[in-house]
Amino acid sequence: MRPFPIRSAKNVLSLAGMAVILAAVVVGCSRGPQFKESRAPWRSIAERNCLKAGRVTPSAYVEPQQRSRNGACGADRPFKVSAASGGTVGLSPAATLNCPMIPAFDRWLNETVQPMAQALFGTPVLEMTVAASYGCRTRNNKSGARLSEHSFANAIDISSFTLADGRTVTVKDGWRSSGSDAIFLRTVHGDACKEFTTVIGPDGDRHHQDHFHLDLARHNKDGSYHYCE
Repeated sequence: MRPFPIRSAKNVLSLAGMAVILAAVVVGCSRGPQFKESRAPWRSIAERNCLKAGRVTPSAYVEPQQRSRNGACGADRPFKVSAASGGTVGLSPAATLNCPMIPAFDRWLNETVQPMAQALFGTPVLEMTVAASYGCRTRNNKSGARLSEHSFANAIDISSFTLADGRTVTVKDGWRSSGSDAIFLRTVHGDACKEFTTVIGPDGDRHHQDHFHLDLARHNKDGSYHYCE
């Protein structure tokens, strides 16, 4: 019989140490990025109040998702939204949003976006391109920055509007153009400030040249301050 190889205590300890390090790496990767920022209590309160008031009705295009939390990131009761305004306007790709974001987005769409599309183009918006929704990351992906509202499913980025007649109005090409596209984009951007506490477009900074960022962040204690650029 071949004798079982004898390893030194030093080698055994080295192998054990490597195993511990490897396990830690695997666990860290499985959990995704880790941030030190804590989760503000108002976020869960806002979700609970929205759900309790029945402001979102689950449907084939507004689907409840399992609780999604990664440290401070995530939402208690997120929804996968593939269409807005009663299913009449598609979101491509589908957005993951918390409860308060959904009625705010619908109001903006129904009270500003669609009336302006009808007035300027004679046809409604049929689909909107979602540049980003939920994602656990810092603002503008900058190292050391505070967590983005996208990290809490409390934000959505829109890059284009497709009309029922097939035309598409893009933020990137239309914002600084002349004519109906620019009027439409600047109007819906400005009126978004009535529904959202943060609205950033191409005039805001270099990170928003091709989309509108909309969120419901609380910039002051009672959430009354609106940041619109």
